[in-house]
Amino acid sequence: MFRVSTIAALLACSTLVAQDSRNMILAASRSGVVELINPSTLETVGRIHFDLGPRSAGLNGVSASADGSVLYVEGPIQTEPHGCCSLYSIELATLQMKVAASIAGSRSRKSFIVSDGLVYLATALTHNGIASGMSNDRLHLSPDGRWLFGVKSFRGPALDVYDVARGQVVRQLTPEGLEGDWWPTGTWSGDRFYLYAANGTGSGRLWTQLGAGAAIEPFGRLSGCTDQSSKAIVASAGNLLIYEEFGFKVDRRNECAGRVPGGAWVVDPATGQLTRQIAPNLHFSALVSGRAGSELYGLSAEGPNWELPAELVRMDPSDGRILQSRHLDPGFWRVAIAPLRIVPSGDVRPNGLIGMR
Repeated sequence: MFRVSTIAALLACSTLVAQDSRNMILAASRSGVVELINPSTLETVGRIHFDLGPRSAGLNGVSASADGSVLYVEGPIQTEPHGCCSLYSIELATLQMKVAASIAGSRSRKSFIVSDGLVYLATALTHNGIASGMSNDRLHLSPDGRWLFGVKSFRGPALDVYDVARGQVVRQLTPEGLEGDWWPTGTWSGDRFYLYAANGTGSGRLWTQLGAGAAIEPFGRLSGCTDQSSKAIVASAGNLLIYEEFGFKVDRRNECAGRVPGGAWVVDPATGQLTRQIAPNLHFSALVSGRAGSELYGLSAEGPNWELPAELVRMDPSDGRILQSRHLDPGFWRVAIAPLRIVPSGDVRPNGLIGMR
């Protein structure tokens, strides 16, 4: 269903990031700071501070341009500081800050393609500068840049397959045999794309080819505690992992007295069997694979409302061993991994749009 190796082999595999860049963990706090963290040591190299106004929506996401020269943050709307979110760009060479685009779903947002922590100008990937037919999709660019897969929730789940060379959606794939509401997520692993969806009863399905998909057994179940939760999938070092997302509106710890088990499960994509659990004591809001795919990073929301320091960990994806860990300040965080050409050191502030007002 989702394997593209035959077609991809016809093309020269292109590197979509700058060769002289340095991979960094980008961690954005809602309080108004982006920490630039060395992925090998988990030490903070630099901080970019944003002077946010009172009752601001805060920072709600961070990413970087594919060439590593620009940082992007999701921040409060200029004319409505408690509203979320406008997209702001920060040139790393000058720290000049600008409004890059308006709220999600607006026409200006269609000028950007955001995939796994990287931001691409649509003009660089598409004929007319807009990925037509991919509105409201969560986008995943294939490693060779040939395909853009869009995971669609509304009136779905469904998967839009966008041919970058042709500049159009060539197929929309709808999984079979689903009744009721299902919430999908997806990830690339090499030349193969995996689509996973779960429903409010804890049941899940995983697709790697057309058909009914492999049934995924429920995990994290507790007597007297709802199964409704947000699930996510990540691939790292040839392993496919599924986990419950914590720290968001649907966090079962708010209703289940904090008893909900955490961790992630390694899944066999051929059978759907959960083969082992890793890091059961951590409650991940995000699991992110390193850019080389050999290491796995996790952000654990230690309290359901982020009232405790969050824990950032570097793990071995083959067995889930915690190789390093550190704590971030209490508060809501978003993380990504991206290559940066310039890494500001120390504590700095962007130029322009101070206060984002």
